[in-house]
Amino acid sequence: MGWRLLIYAAFVAGLGFGGGLVLRQFVRPSHGVFSPGYLFIQEAFSFSVIFAAAVIMARIERQSVGIYGLPIRGAFGKLFWQGCLIGLVEVSALVGLIAVFGGYSFGGLAVHGGELLRWGMLWGVFFLIVGLFEEFLFRGYIQFTLAEMGFWPAAILFSALFWRLHMSNRGDGIGFWLAATWLSLIFGRVHLNSQGGDAKGIGFWPAAILLSLLFGRVHLENPGEGWVGALGVVAIGLVFALALRRTGNLWLVVGWHASFDFGETFLYSVPNSGMVFQGHLSNASLHGKAWLTGGTVGPEGSVFSFLTMGILAFAIHLLFPAKKTEPAQR
Repeated sequence: MGWRLLIYAAFVAGLGFGGGLVLRQFVRPSHGVFSPGYLFIQEAFSFSVIFAAAVIMARIERQSVGIYGLPIRGAFGKLFWQGCLIGLVEVSALVGLIAVFGGYSFGGLAVHGGELLRWGMLWGVFFLIVGLFEEFLFRGYIQFTLAEMGFWPAAILFSALFWRLHMSNRGDGIGFWLAATWLSLIFGRVHLNSQGGDAKGIGFWPAAILLSLLFGRVHLENPGEGWVGALGVVAIGLVFALALRRTGNLWLVVGWHASFDFGETFLYSVPNSGMVFQGHLSNASLHGKAWLTGGTVGPEGSVFSFLTMGILAFAIHLLFPAKKTEPAQR
């Protein structure tokens, strides 16, 4: 199945290059590092590229594109709004726990009237696009196809990816990422073999672990991100994979991802994965030990983040019971 990922990557590269040439004729890169307008265009374009490549692959593979995680039938339906609620509950509980222990102050309002509405709508739409892009990138077509890839192609591919990322950041702890990659593949293979049958791919969970590790490692590139925050991203990636497995599509986690990021950046006005954006609701501040507040990472780097994620994983387990067979929805 490795050839399918290679073809998909080629389509992504081609669409990204060609589309980027056209886009640059109309949009110039912003001089501001975190210009919301430019970031919005960048995220929307990136999602369009990876989804368009998946549409092409669906035609080649004679599949419905919805099987890769974003069925049109469920778009912005019940699961999406349930995810939005879960994300807001999670970020509110997390910031609330930090505040109870004296690590968070809301401060005064930073925007008022029309500006408040404008920024709120902008961040709401922006993080919806972020949720679509990141979830489909790490848990969409690639998750679906990687699960059917053989042990050695997957091992070589991810070892190469982590090594390539290491070359741009020599302090990333390459040994940890490589060890986690191989251990997840080995235990996955042992588990599949113990179940008997003629399993040819690495399976859903080894694929989910590999992509969650990559999800966390990529976040280390963010300014202000740290190890605790990156491990938190790995953990939430696995929780999102559980939600995908139980619901059959990505709409729950798209809403969850979007509303959590919206809550961090706008509602509670704290760093989001190490990044601080303009246009937040209040002049909030985090103060205290990094283990409590997350430091420069933000609440995602707090020890309480792992507590809230664990509770929500258990909630997903209860709310969406496992089925005997769990085909992806078309």
